[in-house]
Amino acid sequence: MTSLMLDPFADWTPHAKQIEVMECSARNVVMNCGRRGGKTNVGARKFFDNILADIEAGKGLPYKPPRNLKVMKKPKPRLEYWCVSPTYSMSEIQQEELAAVIPEEMIENWDASKNRIWLKGYILIQFKSADRPKTLVGKGLDGVWLDEASKMKPETWTGYLSYALADKGGWSIWTTTPEGMNWFYHDIVLNGQHTPAGGQPDEYRNDPEWRNFYWTSKDNPLPELQKNIQRMIETMPKRYVDREIFARFDVFFGQVYEEFDRSIHVVPRELCEQKFRDGHFVHVEAGKDWGFTNPGVTLVGAMTSNGELWIVDAIYKTQMEILVPGSSDCWVAQDKELMKKWKIRLFWCDEEDPSNIKTYQTNGLPARPAKKHLKQGIRAVSTLFTVKSDNGRPNIFISDHLKDVIQELTNYRYPEDAAGDKAEIPLKENDHAMDALRYLVWNSKTFHQLLIARFKVIPWKIADKAA
Repeated sequence: MTSLMLDPFADWTPHAKQIEVMECSARNVVMNCGRRGGKTNVGARKFFDNILADIEAGKGLPYKPPRNLKVMKKPKPRLEYWCVSPTYSMSEIQQEELAAVIPEEMIENWDASKNRIWLKGYILIQFKSADRPKTLVGKGLDGVWLDEASKMKPETWTGYLSYALADKGGWSIWTTTPEGMNWFYHDIVLNGQHTPAGGQPDEYRNDPEWRNFYWTSKDNPLPELQKNIQRMIETMPKRYVDREIFARFDVFFGQVYEEFDRSIHVVPRELCEQKFRDGHFVHVEAGKDWGFTNPGVTLVGAMTSNGELWIVDAIYKTQMEILVPGSSDCWVAQDKELMKKWKIRLFWCDEEDPSNIKTYQTNGLPARPAKKHLKQGIRAVSTLFTVKSDNGRPNIFISDHLKDVIQELTNYRYPEDAAGDKAEIPLKENDHAMDALRYLVWNSKTFHQLLIARFKVIPWKIADKAA
C-alpha cells in the first residue's frame, strides 16, 4: 500500500481476503473468487492504489506537457492505465467502483462518452472492451485491470495486453469468477501459487511476480448476501455452486444432468395419467426437436401450480415426414393426436427450421420458435432436477414409459478432453430429447410464472439476483 496521503481503507470495511490483496506488492495480482465475493470492489481499490504508488515513485517523470493542450483532442499522457471488461456494458461496473474510490479533487476530467478519466498531472485511465481484442493494440501501458477476465478471449492477454505492459514494465490486476479450465487458468492462474480452486500443486509455476488470491462467496460476511448465497446452494445444481459460489475450475465433466436419479425423478405412467384426469395439472406445453435421419422428438410437459414439470408423454421417431396429406404417419398428424390427448397449448420448436414451424401453424398446431441458449438452458433444466429443501422434492418428473428420454438423460455427456468454454458444450449425441426438454423449460413463460409464484424468482436466476 502507498503512503500518498490517501487511506485506501477510509470509509470502507473490507473482509480479511480483501485486506490481503491490498497488502500485496506483487506485480501481477490475480483474484479468482465466487460471485459477490467482493472481487470487483477490492479490484478498483487495488487498481487505484497501484496508480498512487506509481505517482509517488515518480514514474513517468520527467514529463513535458504539450504546449497546445486546449486544441489537442488527446495529448500524450504521462501515465496511462486501462480498465478492461469483456464488453463496454460490463465496464460500467468498473466505472461505478472507481467513482467511489477516486477523490474528486484528483480528477481533471471524466469523459463518460469517451470512456476515459484524466487525473491531474496528465494521468489517463481508459475503459476498454475486450470483445474485439485487435482494438487493444498499439499502446504502452503502465497498468491494467481486467475484470471478469475468464470471459475474455485468450488473445486479449497473450496477443496484446501482455506486450503493452512489457513496454513500460507495467502491472496487472485480475478479478474474475472461473469459467472452467480455460486460457485464464492455464496462462494466468498457473503462473502463481496453488490454491484450493482446483488443479494439481505441481502444475503451478510459483513465479514471484504473480500472486494468486482465492476466496468463495461465503467469505464475504454481508448478512443479506449470505441469505441469498444459501438459497443458491440449496437450489442450484452442485456443479454450478462449485463454480459460481466456491470458485472452482474443475467442474463440468461427465454426465450433463448428474442430478438425475431414476429413484427420484422417474414416476409410474399410471400416476401421470391419473393426475391429468384429476385436474392436477394446470397447463400443458411441448418441446419439439426436428429430425429425420436423427430422431425427431416431441416432449409433453404438464405443469402443476407449485412449479413442477411432469414429462408425461413423448414421440421419439426417425424417418417420419413433417406432413403427408391424408396420412397418420407424419409429425403433424401425430402431434395433433398428442395435443388432443393432453390439451397442449403450445409447441416450442427448434427455430432453425422456420418452414416446419409454418407448416405446423397452417395445420392448426400452435407452434412457436424456441430460443436455444444452450448453456443457460442446460443450467435451467439442471436446477429442476435438484431436490429442494422446502419440500424434499425436485421440480421435474419423467414418466417411466419414456425409455428413450430416460436413456438420453443418462447418456447425455460433456466431452472428456475439452477445456474452457468447450467443456460446457455437451457432445452432439444422445441430445434430441434433451434439446426438446431445454426448449420447453427455457421458453415457457407460463412455467416461469408458476416457478415465480413458488420461489419468488425463477430458480436458475437466483444467482443473478444475488449478483
